[in-house]
Amino acid sequence: MNALPTNFIQEQLSWAYIRAVIFNAGYDLSMPIVDHRGIDGTVEAPWRGLNKMDFQLKATTVYDIKNSQILYDLRSKNYNQLTLQDDVPRALILFVMPKDRQEWLSQTTEELCLRHCAYWVFLTGLPSSQNTSTVRVAIPLVNQLNGAGLANMFAQGYH
Repeated sequence: MNALPTNFIQEQLSWAYIRAVIFNAGYDLSMPIVDHRGIDGTVEAPWRGLNKMDFQLKATTVYDIKNSQILYDLRSKNYNQLTLQDDVPRALILFVMPKDRQEWLSQTTEELCLRHCAYWVFLTGLPSSQNTSTVRVAIPLVNQLNGAGLANMFAQGYH
């Protein structure tokens, strides 16, 4: 059906989601030309004194929900990059998608709908992992990436 790899489509839909949310909330977005430090993008809030937040973006259909948290197996390399202390806070943003590919996107003359939602979490300061494959991370369901969630992300990142 599609000539593009599934993971590429997931990645591009996750970018469409966060672009829409970030710009609609009045924030700015920039992306590095080369991702060599595990930073996929930077959200900026020009009206704030501490105005930058780096993030790593992932999209998945493979996750569990338990105790009001999304459980996701993040590659160890990415996990370790996100635990590092830096001058600019660094968050993981996870776009959680339906398992059925046919449900990822729907379109009518009235709306364009991406399903499900993105969530964020900080891993900074957690111990690095010696695992060679993945580390299970827990992301609170209350950390939804929307306008209010962006404000909360900045508040928590600069506490």
